[in-house]
Amino acid sequence: MIGLPTDALPLIRGVQLVISGYSGYSKGKRRETDLAVRQEIIRAIGRVHTHMTNVHDQSYRDGNIKITRACKQTMEEGDQFRNEVDKAETGGDHPLFSKQKTTSKKDLKKLIKHDHDVIEMITKAVNIANSCEHGHSSDGEEAEVIRLARQCQQMLSSCRGFFGARSSLLKGMKRT
Repeated sequence: MIGLPTDALPLIRGVQLVISGYSGYSKGKRRETDLAVRQEIIRAIGRVHTHMTNVHDQSYRDGNIKITRACKQTMEEGDQFRNEVDKAETGGDHPLFSKQKTTSKKDLKKLIKHDHDVIEMITKAVNIANSCEHGHSSDGEEAEVIRLARQCQQMLSSCRGFFGARSSLLKGMKRT
């Protein structure tokens, strides 16, 4: 991977475990890498949505409005996040996607670390949603299921805000 900072290799390998073909924004594959990262985030949000839908639907059938409401709020947060990721800026004015210029290794490392952190955060949200569904299906305490649904919503919200900072990161990249 020519042009990539060697100290970013562990981060790249971490993302590669989740996204096959992740190249760490090597020249010529930057748009494809960006798209792969965004598609993986959308897939993970879909997994969260599936878990929360299962809990939501069953709790609604059971007449448990508190759990139903908590799941609905989490699903809405996920839907908003998915829309933002789907419509996120890519290419255009960002020097990272320019064919004529290279990007500094320092800036590439920041973007790779950002991708790694976002993927870790969304994976945590999936795990929390899975725990919420498991807790609900095994007749767990109502308060615990609600706590997990709200924790998942909070993780999605944090991840959403963190992903939103990516646009600023791309705009601030310097050309070398």
